[in-house]
Amino acid sequence: MSGAIGFAFEHRVLSVLHLLQANLMKWHMKIMGEQEIRDTFGEQSLNGVDHMIQIRDLSGNESLFLLQEKWKIITNQREVSQFLDCCARILGRMPNYKGPVHRLWVSRTMPTANSEKSLEEGQVVVVQGSISQSMLAYQTAIVIAELVGRREACEGILSQLTDILPGKELVAEPVVSNFGEKRVFGFIKKTLVRVNKVTPT
Repeated sequence: MSGAIGFAFEHRVLSVLHLLQANLMKWHMKIMGEQEIRDTFGEQSLNGVDHMIQIRDLSGNESLFLLQEKWKIITNQREVSQFLDCCARILGRMPNYKGPVHRLWVSRTMPTANSEKSLEEGQVVVVQGSISQSMLAYQTAIVIAELVGRREACEGILSQLTDILPGKELVAEPVVSNFGEKRVFGFIKKTLVRVNKVTPT
C-alpha cells in the first residue's frame, strides 16, 4: 500500500495489533511489517503482504496471519494476485511451519466480483468496513482474536481508540483525515429537503 493514506492506515492497524498483543498476555505474538518480512527472508521483492503475525499459545500451538490492508475505494485484480502470490512465496520459505495459515484481506470496500472469486479460491478472509480506518483496524483485531479462540482479548481495545468516526480521528504522521482523504468526512452528507406548504381550498 503506497502513499500517505496507505501508510496512515497501516500505522493504525499496527497500533491496534499492539493493543491485542498486550491483551494476549502470556501468549507469544510476533508482528512484522513489510520491510521486516523482506529482511527476515532476505528477499526485497516480497511485496504484497503488509503485516505478518505469528501467534503461539501456552501449549506451543502456532497460527500464522498474512494481512493485506487497503484503504481505497477500488482495488483491482492485480493487487489481489500480488497478495496471493506473496503469501505463497512467504509460505514457500517456511517449510517447517505446519500450523494453520490465515490470509486476511482488510479493505474499505468489498472487492470486485473477479477479485472476490480469486480471494475465495485462495481461502482468504475478507475484513471490510468503511466507517473509519480505526474501526476497520479494530474489526481486524476481532477477527484475529476469534481465529485463535481468544475473543476476550479484544475487551478494552475499543475504549483505547481516540475517535472512531470519519474525520474525527487524530493522526500523528502523515496528517490525513480518518476517512483517508483531506476534507472528506465519510458517507454522511447533509440533505436539504424542501417542503411546500399546501393550503386547503
